[in-house]
Amino acid sequence: MEFSLAAKESDTIWDLTCSACKELEAQCHCEECCKGFCDSCVKLHNQLYKTHTVFGREQMDKWPLAKSTLDSLEQCGEHIDEKIKLFCDDHSQLCCHICVALHHRSCSNVSLIEEANKYSIADVHHLSSNIQKIQEELKNLKNKSECNLLSLEMKYQQIKEEIDTMRQKINKELDRLERATMQEVEKLIAKSKISLTKERDKSDSIHESLQCLSKVANEVCNKSSKLLFIALEKSQKQIKDSELFLKESKVTHEYGMEFVPSNDIERYLFKCAGLGRVCKPNGVISLHKKSEYSVKMSTDRFTCHTYAICELPTGETLLLDYNNDKVKLLDKNYQCLSNCEVLKFSYDMCLISASEVVVTTNETSGIAGLHVLQVITVRNDRLEKGWMLQLPHRCFGVAHHEGDLYVTSGNALYQYTLTGTIVKKLFEDTTSSNTVYKCAVNFMGDQIYVTNNNKHTLLTLAMDGKVISTFSDIDLKGPRGVHVTAGGQVLVCGHGSNNIIQVDSEGKKKLVTLRRTE
Repeated sequence: MEFSLAAKESDTIWDLTCSACKELEAQCHCEECCKGFCDSCVKLHNQLYKTHTVFGREQMDKWPLAKSTLDSLEQCGEHIDEKIKLFCDDHSQLCCHICVALHHRSCSNVSLIEEANKYSIADVHHLSSNIQKIQEELKNLKNKSECNLLSLEMKYQQIKEEIDTMRQKINKELDRLERATMQEVEKLIAKSKISLTKERDKSDSIHESLQCLSKVANEVCNKSSKLLFIALEKSQKQIKDSELFLKESKVTHEYGMEFVPSNDIERYLFKCAGLGRVCKPNGVISLHKKSEYSVKMSTDRFTCHTYAICELPTGETLLLDYNNDKVKLLDKNYQCLSNCEVLKFSYDMCLISASEVVVTTNETSGIAGLHVLQVITVRNDRLEKGWMLQLPHRCFGVAHHEGDLYVTSGNALYQYTLTGTIVKKLFEDTTSSNTVYKCAVNFMGDQIYVTNNNKHTLLTLAMDGKVISTFSDIDLKGPRGVHVTAGGQVLVCGHGSNNIIQVDSEGKKKLVTLRRTE
């Protein structure tokens, strides 16, 4: 029987070709002849061999395997010119003779396929069921991928429109600056034109007056001494006025002007890598390795207890040591460069500029206690204390976004300016302690994440304080820290569960448990 032959003068390839005409695909198979026939040739065959049994395509299970199927099944995956003859039970791997010689020479359980066959028809049915299940999953994955591709295209158009809108805003501001600058130029030009016009007209007037007096003096010089005297006196006065005018004109005759561009704008644009950042807030983070460093200093009296960490744009790290009441500056190798003492009960810290952080502190000595936001500046690998803001409530968590500070008190979330002016109380939960523990603001500036340590939840708030979603999970116990990464991903630290969980940007579901410590 002929298999896998190309039809004559055609690019069509049949798995089973008619054994008689060798042109068309076989539609029937004769068991006695062991040949396949097309619809035309089978009629002649049936006339000659009326007693032969012929099976159509609805009975393909009684046809022989196509040679293409047989060749594909028996072909060695590593050595394509060899057929699979053996099975290594030690590695559960199908092998040809070359595979055995190269990779399985020391294996003790290598046998011929005929001897190793341990499957039954029931296994085939089970395999078919598994394959069908996987195919369904693959189909669903394909449909999901197609939807995601469509979603990506829509997201591309959305981001492009947002970039275009931002560019239009920038263009509008540049147009405004250009108009303001041109108005200044036009104002100076108009003022100069007025002065020059007056100067020109006065020059013409003095010139005509002098010319007239000179003519009159020449006319009366031989006719009347009286008139001559008057003419000369007027001429002398006019000459003095003219000389004074010329002298003043030389002093005020500088009307040149130049444009001095604002280098601040150009320098700022050169620093920018783009019009903004494109991030994937729901991109799942994977951890590849863990490193441990000792940050204990010789002056530390107690075991280090890290409550907050900030990384500077230059690569250094700031660490808040709660037990020792210190902020420590670490170099890129996590060695201590400097430290700065802070008040007791310092819970959190956040960046407010490329070289400044603000620390929440709570000194309990005294009648009312002292609740302070302390600014610390990094300068020449040293830490220096800056300004302080005293607040009327406890200071636990702190986050900074576009010139505003978001401070938690354990039961409420407040919005402040950098000068300490309260904007508003955004949210409050007085049902128990530590219900508003720490906070973080997303990059878009339209959501605030708040940890509820007592109720084991993460709240997502709108910027007006309205609760958008509440997240809880069996893997999250006693959440304290919450952080938005440079890529926009949201991480929550479970103090009671000793882990780090990544949640989606809407704060509604867990994406992955990143790290669990014992």
